[in-house]
Order: sequence, then C-alpha cells, then structure tokens
Amino acid sequence: MPRFDVAALVRLRAILGARPAIAIDAPTLKRAAVLIPIVPNDGGWNLLFSRRSANLAAHSGQIAFPGGGVEADEPLEAAAVREAHEEVGIGAEHIELIGRLDDLVTNSGFLVAPFVGIIDERVDYVLQASEVEEVFEVPIEALLSPSQPEVRYVAFRDKKYPAYFYRHEQYEIWGLTGRILKHFLDFVWRSV
Repeated sequence: MPRFDVAALVRLRAILGARPAIAIDAPTLKRAAVLIPIVPNDGGWNLLFSRRSANLAAHSGQIAFPGGGVEADEPLEAAAVREAHEEVGIGAEHIELIGRLDDLVTNSGFLVAPFVGIIDERVDYVLQASEVEEVFEVPIEALLSPSQPEVRYVAFRDKKYPAYFYRHEQYEIWGLTGRILKHFLDFVWRSV
C-alpha cells in the first residue's frame, strides 16, 4: 500500500507548483472555488470533507469539499479560503495553499477552481449549520486502495455518464467531488 508521508507531501507540493492549472474561460458560468484541505493526523495526512445540509436548494445532502461562490472582484484562491472559514471554521492563518487544479464545469452551471491547501495544525471545526451537516476526514492512503475508485454510470438528463465513486466507511464520495478527488489523487500517485 502506498504511503503518503511528509516526503510525499513535499513531492506533491513540487509537482503542483511546477504546473499551471488549466483555466477555462466561460464568462456565462457562475464562478466557484473549493479547498481540498490536507489535514495532519498522527503522523499521517487526511482529507477533510463535509456533508452539505439537507435543506439546501442545490446539492443538498451531498459530500463536498469546503467551497462556494466567488464574490465580485474576489480572487479565486481567496474565495476558497474564505469559504473554508465560513463553512467549517478553518481560519486563513491555518491554510497554506500549495497548488491549483484544473477548472471543472458542473452540470448545474458552475465553473469551479479547486485549490489544494495544507492545514498547519488540528483545528476545532465550527460548522455553519445552514450549509454543513457534518464533517469527516479520510486518510489519503485509504483513497489510494487498488479498489478505488469504482466507476459507475449515472443518469442525467436522459443520458448516462461515467462517474467516480470513492467509499470510506459509511461515506460515498462521487459527483463533482469525486471528479475533483480523482484529479487530485492522480497527482498524489505521482508523489508516493
């Protein structure tokens, strides 16, 4: 089983720092940014996920990375950091951004910029109850299992599309978050 340790994190930082992200120019789409938080845990590293509140109009109950809409004239990376603070209580002073992944377009009309950030220490998560129902962490090694991801076809507007599904304990991560996670783990694989 591959080990994602401090040396792998150093390599990941170098890999992400050496490549420009693919930025899509689509001014008609709504801009959003997410943070992929890498959290230290007993000498290892976890990823932080949230389950969106069931009462939200869009993507309710789904598993996501912290993130949301970009405000007017707000830099994308600032939006990712702000949303992480608002949704789960991680202050900007605890986040070190180490790279940006390629833009993704969602079925719901968002253009999403994912940012990878190292959280420098364990923090007490403070959930914005109106948006986040719960948070949980998954060890990066668990996501590198040969059985991950499972590819399933999901129906959307009378067509079937392949989607990545990652399982951990009772959680199933898929949809946009599964796509972002797959892209991120492709770089992790190069670092381990």
